[in-house]
Amino acid sequence: MDWKHIVNYAFERSSEFHERLKRAGIGVSDIHTIEDLARIPVLKKDELPAIQHNHYPFGGIATIASNEMARIFMSPGPIYDPQSIDGDYWGFSEALQAAKFTSSDIVQNTFSYHLSPAGFMFDSALRKIGATVIPAGTGNRELQVQMMNDLQVTGYVGTPSFLMLLFEAAEEKGYRLPLKKAFFTAEKLTEQMRLFFEEKGISTSEGYGTADCGCLAFTDGEEPGLKVSSRALIQICDPVSGNVTNDEEGEIVVTLFDETYPLIRFGTGDISKWVDGYEGTRIVGVLGRVGSSVKVKGMFVHAQQLVTVMKEVGYERFQAVVTNESGQDELKIFVEHADAVPETVREKVKSVIRVTPTFIHVERLYTCTLK
Repeated sequence: MDWKHIVNYAFERSSEFHERLKRAGIGVSDIHTIEDLARIPVLKKDELPAIQHNHYPFGGIATIASNEMARIFMSPGPIYDPQSIDGDYWGFSEALQAAKFTSSDIVQNTFSYHLSPAGFMFDSALRKIGATVIPAGTGNRELQVQMMNDLQVTGYVGTPSFLMLLFEAAEEKGYRLPLKKAFFTAEKLTEQMRLFFEEKGISTSEGYGTADCGCLAFTDGEEPGLKVSSRALIQICDPVSGNVTNDEEGEIVVTLFDETYPLIRFGTGDISKWVDGYEGTRIVGVLGRVGSSVKVKGMFVHAQQLVTVMKEVGYERFQAVVTNESGQDELKIFVEHADAVPETVREKVKSVIRVTPTFIHVERLYTCTLK
């Protein structure tokens, strides 16, 4: 499958894509080359909640009915994400094989299996290559290190910061973790972390993807940066105009080779650039974000969703700041309030944005932002 096929297929079957081309005054007969592809307006990730709200559940993007999907997930936003078929729908087996995961591995999958698709993304990919999966999910550090020790787990999938926490818990228990390899995504692997894991005898690899698109790029140990997945076409574009750029930083815009959920010219909101000399095939990684959402512990926090829930709990003036001290993401919410914020408020906000916030009350705020 290639981008030409998916453009033609989506035009006939995806009402969202058909209408997007119609509004732009073009048809598929105008799209002959990759350069022509840039004429298609970018569909921004930040637009998905509103688009889906007007046409549940997938905003007219999907080409099959919701009751034909294998699973439906809800990511922060809220954004509904489909899984149309069982198996490696998100394509991460390609990345895991490049990271030398094999059928002889026992792998602890520490991504959540609840609502958002990350847990299933890696569970299905690991099963495709024949590895044994421990569906550990998030949290429960003591139980997780006990499983690693008892079952002699050889592989880890999750965020690097959580693996650091597991090593701390293992040290407290006097365990020597048997891990040999780790695959990270959703969070930056710092050089300090990488060296720490290497000292523990763990080979590390990274991947980049989204809940909407699945695997988009990954390290392969052969060349610099991250290799673009075979399941997508990536363009680096000006975040405002959508014009393609080959020698500057820009937004990662994806055309996904998926007939059931054909995201075409989809603006992820992530900023990257091409590795010099590898334009079109390798990106340097994620350099930042554009738009009104930020990533915290691998989960997106959308500004409007946070504003709405904060109003519901009685705080219309607030400032949300994401920090990363010692490699740990933390969402701090500053509020004007004389008293400490009740625990019920914290739990309510957490239940909506899916990230645990730290509330700090101050005498006066000068801005109300999410950054």
